[in-house]
Amino acid sequence: MSYKWAESFDLGMLSEEEKEELRSDFTYKKTMNDLMREGRAAAKGSTCYYCGKESSSFCNSHSIPAFCLRNIAASGQVLTPNAMIDFPLMDIEKGVNKAGTFQIICRDCDSHIFSDYENPANYTNPPTSTMIAQIALKNALRAISKRKFETELFNVGYAKSGRGKEIVDLKNSVNALDLAEYVAYFNRAKKAIEKNHSSDYQLFFYEQLNYVVPIAFQCELALVFDFEGNIINYIYNASPDYKVKSIHLCVFPLESHTAIIMFADAENKRYRKFIKQFNRLTHDDKLAALTFIMFAYSEDIFFAKQIQQIVTNNPALCEASRSSQDVLSSYLGVDPYEVIRENYNLSKRHSIPNLLSEEYKLR
Repeated sequence: MSYKWAESFDLGMLSEEEKEELRSDFTYKKTMNDLMREGRAAAKGSTCYYCGKESSSFCNSHSIPAFCLRNIAASGQVLTPNAMIDFPLMDIEKGVNKAGTFQIICRDCDSHIFSDYENPANYTNPPTSTMIAQIALKNALRAISKRKFETELFNVGYAKSGRGKEIVDLKNSVNALDLAEYVAYFNRAKKAIEKNHSSDYQLFFYEQLNYVVPIAFQCELALVFDFEGNIINYIYNASPDYKVKSIHLCVFPLESHTAIIMFADAENKRYRKFIKQFNRLTHDDKLAALTFIMFAYSEDIFFAKQIQQIVTNNPALCEASRSSQDVLSSYLGVDPYEVIRENYNLSKRHSIPNLLSEEYKLR
Protein backbone atom coordinates (compact mmCIF):
# COMPACT_ATOMS: atom_id res chain seq x y z
CA MET A 1 0.00 0.00 0.00
CA SER A 2 1.26 3.46 -0.86
CA TYR A 3 -0.02 4.91 2.45
CA LYS A 4 -0.02 3.81 6.03
CA TRP A 5 -3.47 2.25 5.87
CA ALA A 6 -4.39 3.17 9.44
CA GLU A 7 -3.51 6.83 8.98
CA SER A 8 -5.79 7.12 5.95
CA PHE A 9 -8.83 6.98 8.24
CA ASP A 10 -7.77 10.18 9.98
CA LEU A 11 -8.78 13.07 7.73
CA GLY A 12 -6.49 15.50 9.48
CA MET A 13 -3.47 13.38 8.58
CA LEU A 14 -4.06 13.65 4.81
CA SER A 15 -2.90 16.60 2.73
CA GLU A 16 -4.83 17.80 -0.33
CA GLU A 17 -2.16 16.17 -2.52
CA GLU A 18 -2.66 12.84 -0.74
CA LYS A 19 -6.43 13.10 -1.17
CA GLU A 20 -6.02 13.64 -4.90
CA GLU A 21 -3.67 10.67 -5.12
CA LEU A 22 -6.19 8.50 -3.26
CA ARG A 23 -8.94 9.49 -5.68
CA SER A 24 -6.90 8.27 -8.65
CA ASP A 25 -5.35 5.22 -6.97
CA PHE A 26 -7.86 2.52 -7.94
CA THR A 27 -5.69 -0.27 -6.54
CA TYR A 28 -5.72 1.42 -3.15
CA LYS A 29 -9.49 1.93 -3.32
CA LYS A 30 -10.03 -1.75 -4.09
CA THR A 31 -7.71 -2.73 -1.25
CA MET A 32 -9.56 -0.52 1.20
CA ASN A 33 -12.97 -1.74 0.00
CA ASP A 34 -11.85 -5.34 0.49
CA LEU A 35 -10.50 -4.43 3.92
CA MET A 36 -13.77 -2.81 4.98
CA ARG A 37 -15.81 -5.75 3.69
CA GLU A 38 -13.74 -8.18 5.77
CA GLY A 39 -13.99 -5.89 8.79
CA ARG A 40 -17.79 -5.75 8.54
CA ALA A 41 -18.05 -9.52 8.19
CA ALA A 42 -15.86 -10.09 11.25
CA ALA A 43 -17.77 -7.51 13.32
CA LYS A 44 -21.21 -8.87 12.42
CA GLY A 45 -20.74 -12.29 13.99
CA SER A 46 -23.33 -15.05 13.69
CA THR A 47 -25.92 -14.24 16.37
CA CYS A 48 -28.47 -11.45 16.71
CA TYR A 49 -27.20 -8.93 19.25
CA TYR A 50 -30.68 -8.42 20.70
CA CYS A 51 -32.20 -11.89 21.01
CA GLY A 52 -28.98 -13.93 20.89
CA LYS A 53 -30.31 -16.40 18.33
CA GLU A 54 -28.21 -17.75 15.48
CA SER A 55 -28.90 -15.83 12.31
CA SER A 56 -27.66 -16.26 8.75
CA SER A 57 -29.29 -13.03 7.57
CA PHE A 58 -29.10 -9.77 9.48
CA CYS A 59 -31.46 -6.87 8.94
CA ASN A 60 -30.24 -3.74 7.19
CA SER A 61 -31.22 -1.52 10.13
CA HIS A 62 -31.35 2.24 9.58
CA SER A 63 -29.73 4.51 12.18
CA ILE A 64 -32.41 7.06 11.22
CA PRO A 65 -35.93 5.86 10.34
CA ALA A 66 -36.14 5.32 6.59
CA PHE A 67 -39.35 7.34 6.35
CA CYS A 68 -37.41 10.42 7.54
CA LEU A 69 -34.80 9.92 4.84
CA ARG A 70 -37.47 9.51 2.16
CA ASN A 71 -39.02 12.83 3.20
CA ILE A 72 -35.84 14.73 2.28
CA ALA A 73 -34.59 12.55 -0.59
CA ALA A 74 -34.40 13.61 -4.23
CA SER A 75 -34.65 10.75 -6.73
CA GLY A 76 -34.10 8.37 -3.82
CA GLN A 77 -30.77 9.99 -2.84
CA VAL A 78 -29.63 11.96 0.22
CA LEU A 79 -26.36 13.78 0.86
CA THR A 80 -23.82 12.60 3.42
CA PRO A 81 -21.44 14.80 5.47
CA ASN A 82 -18.74 13.91 2.95
CA ALA A 83 -20.19 16.63 0.74
CA MET A 84 -18.29 18.92 3.14
CA ILE A 85 -15.55 16.67 4.54
CA ASP A 86 -14.35 15.56 1.09
CA PHE A 87 -12.76 12.27 2.15
CA PRO A 88 -11.81 10.27 -0.98
CA LEU A 89 -13.06 6.87 0.21
CA MET A 90 -16.53 8.03 1.29
CA ASP A 91 -19.67 8.62 -0.77
CA ILE A 92 -21.14 12.09 -1.18
CA GLU A 93 -24.59 10.71 -1.98
CA LYS A 94 -26.34 7.57 -0.79
CA GLY A 95 -29.61 5.90 -1.64
CA VAL A 96 -32.18 5.82 1.13
CA ASN A 97 -31.89 2.02 1.41
CA LYS A 98 -28.15 2.27 2.17
CA ALA A 99 -27.97 5.50 4.16
CA GLY A 100 -26.84 5.02 7.76
CA THR A 101 -27.43 1.27 7.81
CA PHE A 102 -25.83 -1.34 10.04
CA GLN A 103 -26.22 -5.09 10.47
CA ILE A 104 -26.22 -6.45 14.00
CA ILE A 105 -29.75 -7.76 14.70
CA CYS A 106 -32.08 -10.20 12.96
CA ARG A 107 -35.08 -9.19 10.87
CA ASP A 108 -37.59 -10.42 13.45
CA CYS A 109 -36.13 -8.21 16.17
CA ASP A 110 -35.84 -5.18 13.89
CA SER A 111 -39.49 -5.51 12.90
CA HIS A 112 -40.85 -5.18 16.45
CA ILE A 113 -38.36 -3.60 18.87
CA PHE A 114 -38.49 -0.24 17.04
CA SER A 115 -42.11 -0.39 15.88
CA ASP A 116 -43.43 2.49 18.02
CA TYR A 117 -40.81 5.12 17.29
CA GLU A 118 -40.52 4.18 13.60
CA ASN A 119 -44.23 4.81 13.03
CA PRO A 120 -44.64 8.36 11.63
CA ALA A 121 -48.25 8.46 12.87
CA ASN A 122 -46.93 8.55 16.44
CA TYR A 123 -45.45 12.05 16.07
CA THR A 124 -48.63 14.07 16.46
CA ASN A 125 -47.82 14.20 20.20
CA PRO A 126 -44.61 14.11 22.28
CA PRO A 127 -42.86 10.71 22.18
CA THR A 128 -43.90 8.15 24.78
CA SER A 129 -41.44 6.62 27.23
CA THR A 130 -41.44 3.46 25.07
CA MET A 131 -40.54 5.45 21.97
CA ILE A 132 -37.71 7.20 23.80
CA ALA A 133 -36.33 3.89 25.06
CA GLN A 134 -36.50 2.48 21.53
CA ILE A 135 -34.51 5.46 20.23
CA ALA A 136 -31.90 4.93 22.96
CA LEU A 137 -31.73 1.24 22.06
CA LYS A 138 -31.23 1.96 18.36
CA ASN A 139 -28.49 4.49 19.16
CA ALA A 140 -26.71 1.98 21.38
CA LEU A 141 -26.89 -0.76 18.74
CA ARG A 142 -25.59 1.60 16.07
CA ALA A 143 -22.69 2.66 18.30
CA ILE A 144 -21.85 -0.96 19.22
CA SER A 145 -21.88 -1.95 15.57
CA LYS A 146 -19.63 0.96 14.64
CA ARG A 147 -17.08 0.27 17.38
CA LYS A 148 -16.99 -3.46 16.60
CA PHE A 149 -16.46 -2.68 12.94
CA GLU A 150 -13.67 -0.18 13.64
CA THR A 151 -11.90 -2.66 15.90
CA GLU A 152 -12.07 -5.47 13.35
CA LEU A 153 -11.12 -3.12 10.53
CA PHE A 154 -7.90 -2.16 12.26
CA ASN A 155 -7.22 -5.78 13.23
CA VAL A 156 -7.69 -7.02 9.67
CA GLY A 157 -5.62 -4.17 8.27
CA TYR A 158 -2.75 -4.82 10.63
CA ALA A 159 -2.89 -8.58 9.98
CA LYS A 160 -2.57 -7.96 6.24
CA SER A 161 0.06 -5.25 6.30
CA GLY A 162 1.94 -5.62 9.58
CA ARG A 163 2.01 -1.81 9.72
CA GLY A 164 0.52 0.87 11.93
CA LYS A 165 0.69 -1.12 15.19
CA GLU A 166 0.90 1.97 17.41
CA ILE A 167 -2.21 3.47 15.83
CA VAL A 168 -4.03 0.13 15.97
CA ASP A 169 -3.24 -0.34 19.66
CA LEU A 170 -4.25 3.24 20.49
CA LYS A 171 -7.49 3.14 18.52
CA ASN A 172 -8.53 -0.26 19.82
CA SER A 173 -7.84 0.62 23.45
CA VAL A 174 -10.16 3.62 23.08
CA ASN A 175 -12.70 1.51 21.19
CA ALA A 176 -12.71 -1.09 23.97
CA LEU A 177 -13.60 1.56 26.57
CA ASP A 178 -16.27 3.03 24.31
CA LEU A 179 -17.72 -0.39 23.54
CA ALA A 180 -18.11 -1.23 27.23
CA GLU A 181 -20.07 1.98 27.77
CA TYR A 182 -22.28 1.39 24.73
CA VAL A 183 -23.06 -2.13 25.91
CA ALA A 184 -24.18 -0.67 29.24
CA TYR A 185 -26.39 1.83 27.36
CA PHE A 186 -27.86 -1.06 25.35
CA ASN A 187 -28.63 -3.12 28.45
CA ARG A 188 -30.35 -0.19 30.15
CA ALA A 189 -32.50 0.62 27.11
CA LYS A 190 -33.40 -3.03 26.58
CA LYS A 191 -34.46 -3.35 30.21
CA ALA A 192 -36.52 -0.15 29.98
CA ILE A 193 -38.40 -1.57 26.99
CA GLU A 194 -38.92 -5.06 28.35
CA LYS A 195 -39.89 -3.91 31.86
CA ASN A 196 -41.92 -0.94 30.55
CA HIS A 197 -40.03 1.51 32.76
CA SER A 198 -41.28 5.07 32.28
CA SER A 199 -38.71 6.98 34.33
CA ASP A 200 -35.39 5.82 32.86
CA TYR A 201 -35.04 8.76 30.48
CA GLN A 202 -35.64 12.50 30.80
CA LEU A 203 -37.19 14.22 27.78
CA PHE A 204 -35.96 17.81 28.16
CA PHE A 205 -36.73 19.19 24.72
CA TYR A 206 -39.47 18.38 22.24
CA GLU A 207 -40.75 20.63 19.51
CA GLN A 208 -42.81 20.28 16.37
CA LEU A 209 -41.89 22.68 13.59
CA ASN A 210 -44.70 23.36 11.14
CA TYR A 211 -42.37 22.91 8.16
CA VAL A 212 -40.05 20.18 6.83
CA VAL A 213 -36.35 20.74 7.51
CA PRO A 214 -33.67 19.54 5.04
CA ILE A 215 -31.90 17.40 7.67
CA ALA A 216 -32.52 13.93 9.10
CA PHE A 217 -30.61 13.03 12.24
CA GLN A 218 -30.56 10.56 15.12
CA CYS A 219 -27.60 9.96 17.39
CA GLU A 220 -26.30 9.84 20.95
CA LEU A 221 -23.75 12.58 21.55
CA ALA A 222 -21.10 13.00 24.21
CA LEU A 223 -20.77 16.78 24.46
CA VAL A 224 -17.43 18.08 25.69
CA PHE A 225 -18.31 21.68 26.58
CA ASP A 226 -21.46 23.54 27.57
CA PHE A 227 -22.49 27.03 26.42
CA GLU A 228 -20.20 28.69 28.97
CA GLY A 229 -17.16 26.60 28.07
CA ASN A 230 -17.38 24.32 31.11
CA ILE A 231 -16.26 20.72 30.54
CA ILE A 232 -19.14 18.24 30.51
CA ASN A 233 -17.19 15.09 29.65
CA TYR A 234 -13.52 14.48 30.30
CA ILE A 235 -13.24 12.41 27.13
CA TYR A 236 -9.48 11.84 27.52
CA ASN A 237 -9.86 10.21 30.94
CA ALA A 238 -8.59 6.67 30.22
CA SER A 239 -9.73 5.21 33.54
CA PRO A 240 -12.30 2.43 33.07
CA ASP A 241 -14.06 3.83 36.14
CA TYR A 242 -14.81 7.13 34.39
CA LYS A 243 -17.94 6.94 32.22
CA VAL A 244 -18.60 9.37 29.41
CA LYS A 245 -22.23 10.53 29.49
CA SER A 246 -24.36 11.28 26.44
CA ILE A 247 -27.53 12.98 25.36
CA HIS A 248 -29.76 11.82 22.51
CA LEU A 249 -30.82 14.13 19.71
CA CYS A 250 -33.27 13.41 16.88
CA VAL A 251 -34.43 15.57 13.99
CA PHE A 252 -37.20 13.74 12.15
CA PRO A 253 -38.56 15.40 8.98
CA LEU A 254 -42.12 14.16 8.45
CA GLU A 255 -44.43 14.73 5.50
CA SER A 256 -45.61 18.19 6.54
CA HIS A 257 -43.76 19.01 9.76
CA THR A 258 -40.62 18.17 11.76
CA ALA A 259 -40.22 16.57 15.18
CA ILE A 260 -37.15 17.49 17.26
CA ILE A 261 -36.39 15.37 20.32
CA MET A 262 -33.65 15.66 22.92
CA PHE A 263 -33.37 13.50 26.02
CA ALA A 264 -30.89 11.97 28.45
CA ASP A 265 -30.66 9.11 30.88
CA ALA A 266 -32.61 10.15 33.99
CA GLU A 267 -29.58 9.26 36.17
CA ASN A 268 -27.33 11.49 34.07
CA LYS A 269 -26.70 14.64 36.13
CA ARG A 270 -23.74 15.86 34.12
CA TYR A 271 -25.89 17.89 31.70
CA ARG A 272 -27.83 19.90 34.30
CA LYS A 273 -26.05 23.16 33.51
CA PHE A 274 -26.20 22.53 29.77
CA ILE A 275 -29.96 21.92 29.90
CA LYS A 276 -30.57 25.09 31.91
CA GLN A 277 -28.40 27.12 29.52
CA PHE A 278 -30.15 25.61 26.50
CA ASN A 279 -33.61 26.30 27.89
CA ARG A 280 -32.74 29.98 28.35
CA LEU A 281 -32.02 30.41 24.63
CA THR A 282 -34.55 31.90 22.24
CA HIS A 283 -36.40 29.57 19.88
CA ASP A 284 -34.19 30.42 16.88
CA ASP A 285 -31.02 30.23 18.96
CA LYS A 286 -31.94 26.74 20.15
CA LEU A 287 -32.28 25.64 16.54
CA ALA A 288 -28.94 27.25 15.67
CA ALA A 289 -27.26 25.46 18.59
CA LEU A 290 -28.72 22.10 17.54
CA THR A 291 -27.53 22.64 13.96
CA PHE A 292 -23.99 23.29 15.17
CA ILE A 293 -24.02 20.33 17.57
CA MET A 294 -25.16 17.92 14.85
CA PHE A 295 -22.45 18.92 12.40
CA ALA A 296 -19.65 19.25 14.97
CA TYR A 297 -20.28 16.09 16.95
CA SER A 298 -21.59 13.49 14.53
CA GLU A 299 -21.08 11.83 11.16
CA ASP A 300 -24.60 10.35 11.23
CA ILE A 301 -26.35 13.25 9.55
CA PHE A 302 -28.05 13.24 6.17
CA PHE A 303 -29.45 16.20 4.32
CA ALA A 304 -31.36 17.13 1.19
CA LYS A 305 -29.56 17.72 -2.10
CA GLN A 306 -31.43 21.03 -2.42
CA ILE A 307 -29.09 22.62 0.13
CA GLN A 308 -25.83 21.14 -1.19
CA GLN A 309 -24.46 24.47 -2.41
CA ILE A 310 -25.40 26.16 0.85
CA VAL A 311 -23.47 23.71 3.00
CA THR A 312 -20.48 23.10 0.74
CA ASN A 313 -19.90 26.81 0.15
CA ASN A 314 -19.94 27.75 3.83
CA PRO A 315 -16.38 27.49 5.26
CA ALA A 316 -17.52 27.63 8.89
CA LEU A 317 -19.96 24.76 8.42
CA CYS A 318 -17.35 22.70 6.59
CA GLU A 319 -14.90 23.38 9.42
CA ALA A 320 -17.44 22.27 12.02
CA SER A 321 -18.04 19.04 10.09
CA ARG A 322 -14.33 18.26 10.14
CA SER A 323 -14.02 18.62 13.91
CA SER A 324 -12.20 15.75 15.58
CA GLN A 325 -11.75 14.74 19.19
CA ASP A 326 -8.56 12.84 18.32
CA VAL A 327 -5.57 14.46 20.01
CA LEU A 328 -2.58 12.22 19.44
CA SER A 329 1.12 12.29 20.20
CA SER A 330 1.76 15.62 18.47
CA TYR A 331 -0.01 17.28 21.40
CA LEU A 332 1.79 15.54 24.23
CA GLY A 333 2.42 17.96 27.06
CA VAL A 334 -0.47 20.19 25.97
CA ASP A 335 -3.88 20.32 27.63
CA PRO A 336 -6.01 18.41 25.08
CA TYR A 337 -9.17 20.25 26.12
CA GLU A 338 -7.57 23.54 25.18
CA VAL A 339 -6.58 22.04 21.82
CA ILE A 340 -10.16 21.09 20.96
CA ARG A 341 -12.00 23.85 22.84
CA GLU A 342 -12.24 26.03 19.74
CA ASN A 343 -13.64 23.15 17.65
CA TYR A 344 -16.60 22.71 19.98
CA ASN A 345 -17.16 26.31 21.04
CA LEU A 346 -20.95 26.60 20.94
CA SER A 347 -20.75 30.31 20.20
CA LYS A 348 -19.76 29.21 16.69
CA ARG A 349 -23.43 28.48 16.09
CA HIS A 350 -23.76 32.13 15.09
CA SER A 351 -21.28 31.73 12.23
CA ILE A 352 -23.04 28.90 10.36
CA PRO A 353 -26.39 28.68 8.55
CA ASN A 354 -29.24 27.81 10.91
CA LEU A 355 -30.42 24.90 8.77
CA LEU A 356 -33.30 24.07 11.12
CA SER A 357 -34.85 27.50 10.68
CA GLU A 358 -37.80 28.15 8.39
CA GLU A 359 -35.49 29.94 5.97
CA TYR A 360 -34.16 26.59 4.73
CA LYS A 361 -37.37 24.57 4.80
CA LEU A 362 -38.11 22.10 2.02
CA ARG A 363 -41.87 22.66 2.26
